[in-house]
Amino acid sequence: MKRVIVIQARMGSTRLPGKVLAEVSGRPLLEIQLDRVKRSRLADEVVIATTGNPSDDPVAAFSRSMGIPCYRGSERDVLDRYYRAALMAGADVVVRLTGDCPLIDPELIDSMLERFEASGGRLEFLGNTVPLPGTYPDGMDVEVMSFNALARSWLTASKPSEREHVTFHIWKNPELFKVGRFEAPQDWSPYRFTVDYPEDLELVGAIISLLEERGLKGTVQELVGLMDDNPGLKEINSSHEFGEGWSPSMAKDEEIGSGSLEFPAEFPAALPAPPLAKEKGEAIWPSMLKCIPGGSQTFSKGPLQYVEGVAPKVLARGSGCRVWDLDGNEYIDHALGLGPIILGHANEEVNRAAYECASDMFCSPSLPHPLELELARTIIRHVPCADMVRFGKNGSDATAGAVRLARGITGRDIIGCCGYHGWQDWFIGSTNFSRGVPEAVRKLVDTFSYNDLGSVEALFKKHKGNMAALILEPVNFFPPEDDFLHKLRDICDSNGTLLIFDEIITGFRMDMGGAQAKFGVMPDLASFGKAVANGYPLSMVCGKEEYMHGFEDVFYSFTFGGELPSIAAALKTLEILERDNVLEHVEKMGGIFIGGFNTIASSLKMEYAWSSGYGWWPMYKFTEKAGYSPAELLTLMQQELVKRGVLTRPAPFICFAHKQPDIREVLVAVKGALSVVAEAVRENKVRDWIEGTIIQPVIREKDEDQ
Repeated sequence: MKRVIVIQARMGSTRLPGKVLAEVSGRPLLEIQLDRVKRSRLADEVVIATTGNPSDDPVAAFSRSMGIPCYRGSERDVLDRYYRAALMAGADVVVRLTGDCPLIDPELIDSMLERFEASGGRLEFLGNTVPLPGTYPDGMDVEVMSFNALARSWLTASKPSEREHVTFHIWKNPELFKVGRFEAPQDWSPYRFTVDYPEDLELVGAIISLLEERGLKGTVQELVGLMDDNPGLKEINSSHEFGEGWSPSMAKDEEIGSGSLEFPAEFPAALPAPPLAKEKGEAIWPSMLKCIPGGSQTFSKGPLQYVEGVAPKVLARGSGCRVWDLDGNEYIDHALGLGPIILGHANEEVNRAAYECASDMFCSPSLPHPLELELARTIIRHVPCADMVRFGKNGSDATAGAVRLARGITGRDIIGCCGYHGWQDWFIGSTNFSRGVPEAVRKLVDTFSYNDLGSVEALFKKHKGNMAALILEPVNFFPPEDDFLHKLRDICDSNGTLLIFDEIITGFRMDMGGAQAKFGVMPDLASFGKAVANGYPLSMVCGKEEYMHGFEDVFYSFTFGGELPSIAAALKTLEILERDNVLEHVEKMGGIFIGGFNTIASSLKMEYAWSSGYGWWPMYKFTEKAGYSPAELLTLMQQELVKRGVLTRPAPFICFAHKQPDIREVLVAVKGALSVVAEAVRENKVRDWIEGTIIQPVIREKDEDQ
């Protein structure tokens, strides 16, 4: 938890130019403030945020002379400048001060930090002079906020007042942010210690002299006492009111109504975006269809998942969080190969590890290799249930292996499943995509519902004595309720049934130990894949030693099970995940996406659109509106996102290469796309504006087809 004080300071004040470096008692005002701020017990770092205007060169030079980091940014967009200063410092908690408050009380800063952190997340913002009415004097303004709240505000605030006054969008929208007010022991708001006019410098000088003369620390209470004891001090600035500087930007809000004047390029009119160039991609597609059934090796990567006729069908390359199609169109990628890319495309360290392994050792050795042991030990160190590990190539390999092992151990036939578990006969026979799976196999799998213990109990009653295993994704977008996972563990134990967690997606995304580590429920077996090797083909079954020994006579064997470049890639990926706190970053970026999406939807009054889930795997959905189905609304949304440079599915994956500017760019596209959907609903034009085919899920509910 890094607490950073960011002080806004610039020379170009309208009412008192150059005030932040004006001298009082022989020292610049900013130096006086820094001396006081540095007495904070809890702040880890102080940063000064100024503009890139040459007039603020003296502020930057002063910062260097004091050894204080300085961020120089936008002159007009103060919120952007402030956000980037906090980002530069790596702040988790931000304390906002302004350079015209030289007498700030460090004990007040610490008290507010303590209150903020003691809330345990119940607060995202805590102010003492805002929200109005505050009870502290002007000039004792302290605002404490989470970096996440600042980032969400930076992404979505659009009015001039919200961009010029950093926290307006936060504290004026308590329905979007968790806002609190820090109260003074009594109402001290009539007092004033800020510097906006020449006479304020006189007041600060007089107070500093009195503090030195009386040996006082300068707490708020002591300053108020000095004012009461010296009526002449109070007279100096009694004619000025709190918030006098707000009126110009508030007037701009009134002039433009929606506040879009600040960002005309980023927030366009609610009309469909122009089409993408796609001649080269379309030209190659007939050949793809001729040589590859369906044109794609994976159903979920096929054109029907991305609005055929609008989205690209073929990609050419990728780097970091971006991909390019054959026509040169660039996209921020939130599909990420259906989830394996956790660090970013073409990660240099991972690629080097795989390349060096293939060059210097083997690709597929004729006997086991020590790298297999090294990766197995790494997995065992992280995953609670893992005493032993066997490798595969796809997630489907791992889930099928776990199911076969469970049947082999228990001597039972029936598998209870919840969620998607791969393409093999044992599972896909339970779906509408069961063509080619014998009826006898299809009868060996039955389903239950997540967070529905009754459906689980009914399953055991129906197949009494013949339940080999329950397999499920331990969590996806919605958390387990009422100790659901713990109760599954108890039911399996009491029936001699194995509990299998399909952690193909949760593994090395939610937690280094998977969802089992996060929720404290240990399965008997677990399958992992996708993110473990950042896109290199590798999966694994792991579990308790007493069960894993079963693989010695339950057949689970691959020519490429010990393929070394992927194993080397996995070792390097896991090293980076741990070294760079990747999952914490992914969670934060996803949280910003969820909050930003919902803020935008709320501002557009779209109660039928929302985002939820976890930061490591968010999602967004639509409900029926004005006679339009969720699929139609989603299709228009996806169409407009891809035309605005975002390649995603309704459950966007986040990787380490996605940084805050990328997420902001995505949310700008989200705002444009949602605006189009909202306008199309209002004007009854949804079907008219859809330029391609309606998106359909790969696997639909059985009753739709049967």
